[in-house]
Amino acid sequence: MHKTGRLLSAFAASLLLTMSVLLYGWAPGVFAASKITLSVETDSRSAGQGNIVTVRVVADNLPGITSFGPVVLDYDAEDAEYISFSQGKDISGNFVFVETQESGKITVSAEDQNFRKGDENSEDNEAEPFRSENKVTLFMVSFRVLPGSSGNLNIRIDKTGTFTNETGQAVETVKGNSVSLSINPSSISKDATLAFLTVKDVDLSPEFNPNITDYSATVDRDVKEVQVTPMPNNMFASLAISGNNNLQIGMNVIKIEVTAQDRETVMLYTIHITRKESFAPDSATLVDATGKTYSFLDIPDNVTVPEGFVQTVRMINGYSVQTYARDGVTSVLLYLFDGSNSPAFYFYNPVEKTIIPYDPENTIIRTSKILRISALPENVQVPAGFVAAVYNTGRIALRGYVDKNSNFICFMVDENGAGDFYLYNPETGSFQIYRPADRRPEILYKYMFEVFLIISIIEAVSLIITVYMVRRIIADKANPRPKRV
Repeated sequence: MHKTGRLLSAFAASLLLTMSVLLYGWAPGVFAASKITLSVETDSRSAGQGNIVTVRVVADNLPGITSFGPVVLDYDAEDAEYISFSQGKDISGNFVFVETQESGKITVSAEDQNFRKGDENSEDNEAEPFRSENKVTLFMVSFRVLPGSSGNLNIRIDKTGTFTNETGQAVETVKGNSVSLSINPSSISKDATLAFLTVKDVDLSPEFNPNITDYSATVDRDVKEVQVTPMPNNMFASLAISGNNNLQIGMNVIKIEVTAQDRETVMLYTIHITRKESFAPDSATLVDATGKTYSFLDIPDNVTVPEGFVQTVRMINGYSVQTYARDGVTSVLLYLFDGSNSPAFYFYNPVEKTIIPYDPENTIIRTSKILRISALPENVQVPAGFVAAVYNTGRIALRGYVDKNSNFICFMVDENGAGDFYLYNPETGSFQIYRPADRRPEILYKYMFEVFLIISIIEAVSLIITVYMVRRIIADKANPRPKRV
């Protein structure tokens, strides 16, 4: 009986252990990792004086790590100098790196910006952290072997820092292999390869590889030259760059000729770069404040634009586009297609995100704003004394209202949709907001004048009567009438 109980207990323990392994060790996307081993690796075994060497800092696995560092990489500063740092491709989309360097030391930290710990009661409360059971390259560092150096170039991990998992716990981390490269004695180098090749703001296809010599790229029509930055693998090699200036529409060829230190070995790297025929970026759109979408189009030849507007290139909605602009005017003139009407010019206000059609017959350009003649809203009345009329400025015919003194006004709407009456000045050809004259003081003065005039007349009449009465009394005293008997 006791034996049977022990067998049952053992079976239960085994079953519990198996279930634990199934639940916690073999669950999808989860694997057990007791530690992470960090190592330094390189494809080279030796390095020549003046050459560039690139090493990789790798982790043998990455079990849901959300941050790591600071990882400190040491190197022999008397034998090499720091050249560049780059993130590992596998994790570059997840982690944001912070890298600092000083003589003989590179310090790197990183955090997974895609991972966030949220409310446990939320259905979508957490983004999965990056995890891998295989070896992962965390980052790469390039060094140049200094001239006159000898012996071995040693590159090693000094500190592994802290690797934190998704639960906030630190995973045990240990140091693995380091790198020790034998430095070749000074000799004339035959290395004519590039260690790096970049074109500012341009993506190369395929991705640069020292052993690939032919590349292609595309730039917008407004780009007429590009900045090419090659770095030879051997510092004693010389470079010659041609074809990166005065780019023509269509295909252009940029050549980077690398001549090794021996002045005999030469490698030619070529970039076939296409300058687009169209100024409008591919599939570029613009959305106004109301949510309506417009597509950018190339501006046709021989177009008529408002006076004072000059052609230029501006960044609009993240795109470099051809436009017309005028100093002092916020809005710019773009050639757009709204999806239904014919392509046309529109005024775009980058501050208010408003887009209004450009109608030469009904558009007035002021120093600080764009005005468009509009129909009178139902809730707005024409100022007293004005009647509908058409005024010919000699350039365009304006629809508005005129009074008996030939004052001409228009109702116009600005870029923000605000409407008002504007008075036209025929001498300067300009407009200013119209405000009816306040005649209350004039009426008051007229009323006061009339009151004082009446008072003055009354006083004058009173004075005349008084004088008459006084003179009559004096005359009567001087010539008394005879009394009747």
